[in-house]
Amino acid sequence: MLRISSAGLLISAFALSFLPAAVLAEDPPEKKAGQSAAQPTTEKENDPNAMPSFFAQTTITATGSARDVFDVATPVTVIRAEEIRRKAPQNAADLLREQPGVDVTGVGPNQTRPVIRGQRGLRVLLLENGLRINNPRRQTDFGEITGLVDLQSVSTIEVVRGPASVLYGSDAIGGVLNLISAEPVFAPGTAVSGFADLRYGDAGSLRAGSVGVNGSVGRFVLQLGATKRQAGAYDAPAGRFGGISLDRHVVVNDTGIDDSTVWGSVKLTLNERDTLRLRFNRYRSGVTGFGYVTPRDYGAPEDFQIRIFYPTQSFDRFTLSYFGSPLNRVWADSTNVQLYHQSNKRQLANDILIDIGPVAPGFPHSSVAANTLNFTDLGTWGLRTDAVKAFGAGRHIVTYGFEGYRDDSFNTDFSRTITTIRTPRGDNRIETTDSIANAPNATNTSYGVFAQDEISVLSRMRITGGLRYHSVTTKAEPTPGLNVDGLDFSDRNIVGAVTATYQIGEAMNLLGSFGRGFRAPNIIERLFNGPTPEGAGFQILNKGLQSETSNNWDLGMKYRRRYAFMEAVAFRNDIHDGIIQSFLSPSDIAALPAETQAAIKASGARFVVQQKNADRLRYQGVELALGWRSKPGIVLGGNFTYIKGERVGSTILPPGDNYSNKTFVYARYEPTNRYWAEYHVRHNGDQNVHLDPNELVPVVGRTLPAFTVHGIGAGARVLGTGSITHDVSVWVENLTNELYAEFSNATFFRPEPGRSFRVSYRIGF
Repeated sequence: MLRISSAGLLISAFALSFLPAAVLAEDPPEKKAGQSAAQPTTEKENDPNAMPSFFAQTTITATGSARDVFDVATPVTVIRAEEIRRKAPQNAADLLREQPGVDVTGVGPNQTRPVIRGQRGLRVLLLENGLRINNPRRQTDFGEITGLVDLQSVSTIEVVRGPASVLYGSDAIGGVLNLISAEPVFAPGTAVSGFADLRYGDAGSLRAGSVGVNGSVGRFVLQLGATKRQAGAYDAPAGRFGGISLDRHVVVNDTGIDDSTVWGSVKLTLNERDTLRLRFNRYRSGVTGFGYVTPRDYGAPEDFQIRIFYPTQSFDRFTLSYFGSPLNRVWADSTNVQLYHQSNKRQLANDILIDIGPVAPGFPHSSVAANTLNFTDLGTWGLRTDAVKAFGAGRHIVTYGFEGYRDDSFNTDFSRTITTIRTPRGDNRIETTDSIANAPNATNTSYGVFAQDEISVLSRMRITGGLRYHSVTTKAEPTPGLNVDGLDFSDRNIVGAVTATYQIGEAMNLLGSFGRGFRAPNIIERLFNGPTPEGAGFQILNKGLQSETSNNWDLGMKYRRRYAFMEAVAFRNDIHDGIIQSFLSPSDIAALPAETQAAIKASGARFVVQQKNADRLRYQGVELALGWRSKPGIVLGGNFTYIKGERVGSTILPPGDNYSNKTFVYARYEPTNRYWAEYHVRHNGDQNVHLDPNELVPVVGRTLPAFTVHGIGAGARVLGTGSITHDVSVWVENLTNELYAEFSNATFFRPEPGRSFRVSYRIGF
């Protein structure tokens, strides 16, 4: 079914070769009663029974309740608080470059988004504390930006690789990225804690400052934090990347940021069992763009130039939650109820300049300048309840619940097009405006009920099975200038998943899983009609677009000792009725209504697209991860990923530009918690560009070239007085100053920064 690259086998063989015999033969420490394997004790490390694996982790997202990752069949990556603080990233997606099976799309400190196993945009569900942030007004490939959540408020990032629709419904067809908020920590005898954090990076002269304070008063615990960031556009270095050559460094426009976040919570402990919490998040940003390089800077034809940016964006979320445990009730041992409201208001602007050439031999070049501005106001009310009940002497752990939400989408569009016809006698300007929305106002209502059971079949075998029933309804609302008759949509889906782990000895688990996911088309995919936000094309609505579903298989193993771990997973994800952006042929365009053809011509679009359901998309691959730690504090590790995408029964490749293989290796020295140093290297193998037969060949060429980037960092606790700590970290990325772009940013060329450094100074108390 799959071919495993020789590079991955070499990594595995290399890792096993340097694991000491004592480590490979070592029996794992026994857990004390009530102690989680993911929560090491603070006893001395030389006590053989005092500490579990150095690589132990806990996941909540994969199963709906806390589990040791080693015992979970679902492939999941957990990035803990210490790693987030050490790396000091600008957003959660930045950390995914170094993880197996995942990637990023977008550039700059604000606009990067996750890619999981080749799936991006709306096929990846972004969560905060298990509650969805995705909304139905994003473009197909864009998805939701992780920058809406301040990483200073996050303790853990969890990535589920593969469908998770049983627990989380629509959009979780490719995977889930869950940002879990930090809980306050107080030193013994104190009721106040907090931090102040300052950061600087020379890529765009990034400056960021954050503060946070926690207080405990009686039964109340309060949190309050804020972050302010400012940065300009960064520079890409000289060099060659495929068909693109730069003889000097160039500015990657619109990669800066000017934003702020305020977050906080109030928690009330009613008694030993019941807790209430009110949490809020407020995000504001000025101009943030998708990034572009001026065509003349890399030798591209200057007949087309586009700028896409958000002039403003705001995001507010309020969550009221109740948590009860231990309930000791017939219906639940614990339960969690979360009611939330979020509001996302944003402007999206396109500035497009098209050289249409001379209108007659010997005439100067004529042009079309199109400026569009979309305003979207999306409000969401949502409720999620889940409960956990163990019975049968712990042989069954049942998780069940309900999730529902309603999105109210209001939007306006305004466009101005100026066509300049140039002749030897002078210029003739023709200006037209249009204020009819490109998509109707709409409401999107979704709800689902789910249940799963974790069953201990044998002493060494555990099976988890789950089902979800989900309903999605989209209703087009009255919109000035649009006929909304016949544009409504509704769909019902039943999805399920079965996973199993089988323990071989004390240090190895075999795992297997099958999961079925689904994703309902959103408002933009079905009903958008007009010039695309990417600017070069024109999209035709498709009111007949249907939901896509997926069948995903995983097969692998996990190995873990106190100072070593290894994980290997082979996967295949078949997406049925996959929603793709289909490029219309000239004959297809000629068959469109005359008024539509006139609108396409007036927009200056280079191509025409329509979202359609493909027969089947298949993504398959292998993920390998490993690590080893010596007692002196040397940590070695890395991962390898191979991904292949195809459209079954067709010679056309699936949409999206993803790496075919990625290798990441690191070495870190951390003998104590007072200082550390790290070196890492990442290599992406080359990949053919995925082109539709009617799609233009990008300037980079038909092959995305391989690249290798290096980074080095160090940190230390420079001062410590009582409960006050001072920590400094420094990173230098792209040490060799290589010109490269993440593959999802290569065809619409948006390269990464050249050699750059960043420094962070943090005070904790």
